[in-house]
Amino acid sequence: MSESNGQSNRGIHHLLLQTSDLDKAEKFYLGFLGFSVRKREQFHDGRPLTVTNEGLGLTSGATGRAGSVVEHIAFRSSDIRGIAERAAAEGIEVLKEPGPGPYGLTVYLADPAGNKIELFSEDED
Repeated sequence: MSESNGQSNRGIHHLLLQTSDLDKAEKFYLGFLGFSVRKREQFHDGRPLTVTNEGLGLTSGATGRAGSVVEHIAFRSSDIRGIAERAAAEGIEVLKEPGPGPYGLTVYLADPAGNKIELFSEDED
């Protein structure tokens, strides 16, 4: 926590992800990953906005290719090997099979837009 300038920064609070297909993004993040909806509303520019309890917002409007700005998005999770098995069974691309990572057991998946999603567990080997 940095307080050198009088403010207290405690980490990232949320990320707003622009998607090319909001329905597919919701099926992945809400359906497959099990994120829960905090609220749905319109973004300040009128686009639909889905806000999750896990700190991820989803909206439409993606124009670039996946990975051109954000290298990957990481989420704490559990049952990493089970997630990889379910992903493969549901046709979700597993970019890197479960293995050791800097934060614990890690798997990388592709979301419907091709963004790299890291799921990791600090409690699993």
